[in-house]
Amino acid sequence: MSKTAGALATAACLQTIDRRPPTSDRWNVEVLLGVAATRPSTDFDEHAETRFHLSIYSEEWGVFVCHAGRASWIRVTDVPFVHGRDDFALLPAFPPLDDVGGLLRRLETQLGIRFAREHAAIHTNLPTIERDLRRWVASL
Repeated sequence: MSKTAGALATAACLQTIDRRPPTSDRWNVEVLLGVAATRPSTDFDEHAETRFHLSIYSEEWGVFVCHAGRASWIRVTDVPFVHGRDDFALLPAFPPLDDVGGLLRRLETQLGIRFAREHAAIHTNLPTIERDLRRWVASL
């Protein structure tokens, strides 16, 4: 198992969501948030839609956000880095995973929007924790 900063952060995050360790060394959780009162699809146009995606994997984590034709994608393995582009200048003040809710709220304030946590699309290979994941996402 990897001991990078990203892997350590994701393991700690998983323990706050669900105390049972995963049965697999390679696990994943993807949370897709939109602004509509419907569950967001995995197919979308980043130039036309507003999205916040949180990807948490056993070895790394990251955030993708798009709004009004701009986008940022930050990933964390050893350190946070820009994956492609950072139109929202997230990298200089990118938080640790345990404060991703603060980032989400900051973006909502900055953009004048509200991400619909109650309609989150959640994809994971740890199906037994989906209810706990939904509760966690609602608290962000």
